[in-house]
Amino acid sequence: MNQQKSHFSPELLEEIKKDLLARKNKIKEELATFAEKNPKQEDNYSTDFPEFGDKEDENAAEIATFESNLSLEETLEQSIEMINKALKKIENGTYGFCEKCGAPINLERLKIMPTATKCVPGHGCLKLKKD
Repeated sequence: MNQQKSHFSPELLEEIKKDLLARKNKIKEELATFAEKNPKQEDNYSTDFPEFGDKEDENAAEIATFESNLSLEETLEQSIEMINKALKKIENGTYGFCEKCGAPINLERLKIMPTATKCVPGHGCLKLKKD
């Protein structure tokens, strides 16, 4: 694991932190529309089973909606995990470095995806590809 200190200014890191927190709040708001927050685990939710009625077609719609919401819940919770990881890196001063090769992650990439953990998209890595 890379132990370099962030190469970004404190002002820029604060701006990124504010953006991450805003994204996290937006995700929590979306989760609250179809899931209950788990009081025993931070940032963990349980999807509510919708009640549309007792008819067969309503029951089918309930199941379809529930399955869709479960998938969305998982995706949104993963996004929160990634945000929390980025916030922790900002806090400990290691934000902005590739987890694979240790190279600095391009600022433009981090502006688009502030939770990025690698210097290039996908499983590859800029430094490793050059070797």
